[in-house]
Amino acid sequence: MKLFEKKNFSDIGLKLTPETRLQIYFGLILGFVMIAIVVFPNALLGYYKYNFSPSDIFPQILEAISLFLIVAFAEEILFRGYPFQRAIDGTSPLVATLIFSSIFAIAHIQNPNINAIAILNIFLAGVWLSSAFIKTRSLWLPISLHFSWNFFQGYIFSLPVSGTKLIKPLLEVEIKEKNLISGGDFGPEASVLTSFVLITSTIFILKNEHLKNK
Repeated sequence: MKLFEKKNFSDIGLKLTPETRLQIYFGLILGFVMIAIVVFPNALLGYYKYNFSPSDIFPQILEAISLFLIVAFAEEILFRGYPFQRAIDGTSPLVATLIFSSIFAIAHIQNPNINAIAILNIFLAGVWLSSAFIKTRSLWLPISLHFSWNFFQGYIFSLPVSGTKLIKPLLEVEIKEKNLISGGDFGPEASVLTSFVLITSTIFILKNEHLKNK
């Protein structure tokens, strides 16, 4: 990153500060709560049918953690890193968020079983993660949110992540009903419940005074 404005890699939002630990814990917990709010009603309604006979945990859980960490770091550095931050400086946080959230959605448009709600939700996820950076001026919160959402969705709850199954999940699950609540074959990210939790979480993050970097 020194090639750009003589900045170190940590200057794009990966610098360790006294607030970093709080941001990581906050992101991990909030990501889990959000996906749980989507999954539990679907399970209770019978839209997601679980076989509660867990597969072997090791080494699959380590593979899942590694994969979803790589995805979270790579996508956040790409979509909320240096170009996004320079766009904020050159335009405004709102304009930069709309532009990069649109690019984020377009980048997923070839995913299997994608539909209009899924595209909307991926756009809203871009707004959510961009808001996490704007609030903290750090990538640690968006990385933690992104990792937690994907890990609990794809491994623990064993559902497709953005329409794909990237790893061997913990449980066997079948999406029995393909509707606006379940998200159909694309999974929870095409659910209207996900739209609700993304909008609610974005507002919660932006209004949370504890997340500001001092």
